[in-house]
Amino acid sequence: TLAYLLVAFLFIALTITSCKKDHHGSGDGDDNTNLTAYIQVTNSAIGSTAQDFYLDNTKVNKWEVAYGSSTAFLPVKAGDHQARFKNSGSPKVNAALDLSADPGKYYSVFYADSCSYSRYQDDRTAPQSGKARVRFINLSSKLSSNVDIAAAGGTKLVSNLAFKAASAYYDLDAATAFSLTLTDRSTALIDIPAGMQPGHIYTIYISGTTSATVTPHIVT
Repeated sequence: TLAYLLVAFLFIALTITSCKKDHHGSGDGDDNTNLTAYIQVTNSAIGSTAQDFYLDNTKVNKWEVAYGSSTAFLPVKAGDHQARFKNSGSPKVNAALDLSADPGKYYSVFYADSCSYSRYQDDRTAPQSGKARVRFINLSSKLSSNVDIAAAGGTKLVSNLAFKAASAYYDLDAATAFSLTLTDRSTALIDIPAGMQPGHIYTIYISGTTSATVTPHIVT
């Protein structure tokens, strides 16, 4: 009888220990997921050299970021970081910023005109069924005024968008095209053709240092 009791006691003890180990392992995985943030890097500085993006002295982009291009969302450790834009393959720092990234959040960081930067937190809420979701960012420096953006047909979406400012998000038909007008003018400066798909989230930003060089870019 004593032998049977001893065996039973050992079996129960081993089972409890095993359960604790399994639970602890699962918790570690959840903690690691919760400590991750995501950053997308874009070069919006017209005429600039391709850039590398560093966090705490570690390059995080695999490929150089040329003007008009973006990285995928890069997983990084959540928390406070020192971020740097450098010419690709060079130690020269063009722009430096302190970057705080919350766990599970997504951020867009832009290398902008005059060796500056701009950063935004992204909203990953899915668009309404059958719609695309879009926001607008003005990264065109030295324009004579802020900008207005309207959907094709004349419905104004954004008014008086300043340099480095971002609009709210809008759920729209994917086939929607847009026009951009300087706030102090009545004639459209540029047209932005339709380029979206239902169910996707987009940022449309404009770059350029003069009215003649203003160019729209779309980032998925």
